[in-house]
Formats: sequence, C-alpha cells, structure tokens
Amino acid sequence: MKKILAKKPLVALVLLLALGGVGWVSRTVAADDDTRAVTSTFKIEGMTCGGCELGVKMTIKKLDGVESVEASYEDGEAEVVYDPKTVTPEDIIAAIEDLGYSAKFELPKHPSKDGGAR
Repeated sequence: MKKILAKKPLVALVLLLALGGVGWVSRTVAADDDTRAVTSTFKIEGMTCGGCELGVKMTIKKLDGVESVEASYEDGEAEVVYDPKTVTPEDIIAAIEDLGYSAKFELPKHPSKDGGAR
C-alpha cells in the first residue's frame, strides 16, 4: 500500500478525502454556498428628526435578511447591509414607504465576504 501511495500521490489524496477528510470537504462546500451581503444606500425624503431616523432603522432591521442599518435624517438616507437572496431593495423601499416617507434605491456597493462595504 505504501508503494502505491508513494508512486501515485493523486490516489493518496483521493483515499485521504474518502476516508478521513469527508467532514472537511463538506464544510468547504458549505462555505462556498455562503451568501454575500450587499450594502446599499436608500435616499429617504421626509425624515425630520432623530425619532424618524430611529423608526426607519427599527422597521428596516425587522425585515428578514437585513444584517444592519444606519440611517440619518440629516443626510436623508439609510445604508443597509442585507442578503439579496432573502430581501430585495423593493422590500426595503416598501417598508420605508409604509412609514410615510418616500424612498429611492441607489446601486449597491461591492459585496464582501464580511458583509461590509468596500
């Protein structure tokens, strides 16, 4: 057996994976399926105070797939980190508009593995 493994490293690798590395392989495949979060900015008209800002943040954060929200009534925008497979920009806009504000989607920033913008 040692002679076969020494002459055929590919066979050794296959045996290693088949006998002992199966858990490692499955974890690697699962990691490849991880969703990349995107960060998008939504322009919001009508927020006039910190209470408006807090209401927008709390409402958006309740949506499934939203990881984090930063809102500013002074800048009239919210920056949202979310899973695009779970929640869409249209869902986020609808939640904002349900509060009585108007909202507009801006193109997402580059996705990153850690969920933050680059």
